[in-house]
Amino acid sequence: MQIATKELVWNLVDVKEENVVRRHCSNCGKVVPFYDTTVRRHNANGKTIYRFAIFKCEKNHTWNKKLEIYKTYTDHVRLKEERVTIDLEKIELSLEEFKGAGIQLVCINIGEVMGTFRLDKTISDKFTDSSRSEIARKIKEGSIRMNDNVVKPSSKIAENSIITISL
Repeated sequence: MQIATKELVWNLVDVKEENVVRRHCSNCGKVVPFYDTTVRRHNANGKTIYRFAIFKCEKNHTWNKKLEIYKTYTDHVRLKEERVTIDLEKIELSLEEFKGAGIQLVCINIGEVMGTFRLDKTISDKFTDSSRSEIARKIKEGSIRMNDNVVKPSSKIAENSIITISL
């Protein structure tokens, strides 16, 4: 009898790691990492509007990164535009839907990993129908394995790992 399997490929990128700029902080007096606060600001100078992203260093000093410049008339023609990326990692999955479709085994191939990711938290974030404690219990029972080994729920996910979930 053949086992019905669902194959997934995940690239894990920590948003905090992605939006870090190393530059000289005039208040700290040295090169330090600046983190994106996700706050955006607009400033008008005559007929030109500037859009800024506000970054902060560890000591809470700010730096405004210029994102785009556009004119004030109604068409808002952009002179310089920031690159927009769509986050495909926001897609939510359901273990119950896979189980209902007759799938008995879910294999997740981990590609690139940028940052630190716990096994239990990452799986519970992606599969919305299971809580973190349920996922931790399944990991301890051995129905969720990493590289065919029973591991702790707090184990860190490494590149080229294979996570298997038995349904």
